[in-house]
Amino acid sequence: MKNDTSKTIGVIVPDDGVFPLEIMDHRFITNWLAHHNLGDTEYILDLIPCDYPASPSVTEVELCEYLAAENVLSASARRLGNKGCHSVVFACTSASFFKGMQYAQCQAQLLSKSAGTPASSTSMAFLAALRVLGAKRVDILSPYPEITELLVGFLADAGVSVGRIGHMRQAPSGRAFDIDCEAELAEFVSSTTSSDHPIIIPCTSISSLNRAESFEKISGRSVITANQATLWHALVLAGLTPNIAGAGSLFRSYAQISSPRQEGRDGGAAAI
Repeated sequence: MKNDTSKTIGVIVPDDGVFPLEIMDHRFITNWLAHHNLGDTEYILDLIPCDYPASPSVTEVELCEYLAAENVLSASARRLGNKGCHSVVFACTSASFFKGMQYAQCQAQLLSKSAGTPASSTSMAFLAALRVLGAKRVDILSPYPEITELLVGFLADAGVSVGRIGHMRQAPSGRAFDIDCEAELAEFVSSTTSSDHPIIIPCTSISSLNRAESFEKISGRSVITANQATLWHALVLAGLTPNIAGAGSLFRSYAQISSPRQEGRDGGAAAI
């Protein structure tokens, strides 16, 4: 007999074939889940090739257009649905927020219809996470050179205002994966007036699942990262109530509001 954690989550990840990101490292994610008492949860990846011209003239918005191609995402979600996934999430922040809230909602609906299961994206996962934390205002520490203002617009569409915006310095490699996030976060909070607003760190290229507690210790407040929100929402949409210690205030807060007593009062995960 299967226990309560015997679920299958599917994650769609753009793959440029160059650098293995945390969210597409199947062994790492599987071990992470097992370490946090979710060893019966199966993690299935569907990697979609980043089919865009290798040219420095390609803008971030044009790249998002390529990554968000509906026919590609629909086919990917369908494959995951056929493999029995209980939830599907598109693990890309920018390609889900770049056209605003309504577009992101339609994108998630397309994924859900194609997979035949609850679906989301990293951007929609951020919004769900902010609801859990009860946050209506955030600060952003962004690795994006060009499109951070589009994220601000997306959040505004959802009724979330933005206080301070920090831009991370690009790593010599040009890849967000190589940014010294601890140093950037420390500098960001040291130059910010005292605040208890959560800090959003977008971009699934940034490894964060084992750094969430460190990020929050540095900042002294909640920090929500792309991979953290993506994996959390995939688990929740699959019907799980992840009670995970050492993975940041998002997981702790959700476990608290999703206790049996709370679920009976307000519907628990259904409200996410």
